[in-house]
Amino acid sequence: MKIIAFDIRGKTGHFRRPDTTGAHLTYPFITRTVTHGLIASVLGMEKLEGEAWIGIQLCSPVKSRSQELSMLGKGWLGGGDTFNRPTSVELVVKPHYRIYYAGDFGEKLEEMLKEKKSHYHTYLGSAYCLTFPEYIDSFYLEELYPPFPEKLSSYTVVPVHAIETLSILEGAKYGRVGGMHYDYLGDRKFNGTINIVYDYEGKIIVFEPKPIREGESNLNPFRFFKTAEGEVICLW
Repeated sequence: MKIIAFDIRGKTGHFRRPDTTGAHLTYPFITRTVTHGLIASVLGMEKLEGEAWIGIQLCSPVKSRSQELSMLGKGWLGGGDTFNRPTSVELVVKPHYRIYYAGDFGEKLEEMLKEKKSHYHTYLGSAYCLTFPEYIDSFYLEELYPPFPEKLSSYTVVPVHAIETLSILEGAKYGRVGGMHYDYLGDRKFNGTINIVYDYEGKIIVFEPKPIREGESNLNPFRFFKTAEGEVICLW
């Protein structure tokens, strides 16, 4: 399968957690739905259509800071003049990600990225966090099917559902983020959530993949692709 790789980075990012209202907290790294939105912006779509698998590699350590911003409000009781209201916002500091994409618009996306073109502005979760995608490469990788090897190593983040046992490596700083939206349906509606394991410093994640047990469906929301170096890229 052909996979397109590109980098996105910026001074700050904000990937709003939907379960926070008063203070705007952020996921520790870019989400699947935000990545889909960014790719759709490059391609000139309102919403990324068709088959679309993405992988996320953390190229910088996860750091965040909270600060108060003056946000434009909607007026008293939803009417009248707008006003500025102080809001506590958590920001991801100096985010840098390598994104892997495989899907129906790979050729078009590769062409746009190579020419440094985008139909719409691209940003890291919020309009005040602009970013400019940088094309890295494209390659054809072999997909792994069950039964998987006993252990896999991945520099990309991995869904919890794919892991049977996590290997604790020296110096590893694992984190788990739960309840990320999986699909954006439009009109602020989402479908499904997924839980993700990552390393705070973007180091390799070694794990025993979860086997497909008797009676279980093989329609998992993740796929493994083997790189020339022997690791895997996990798309989800």
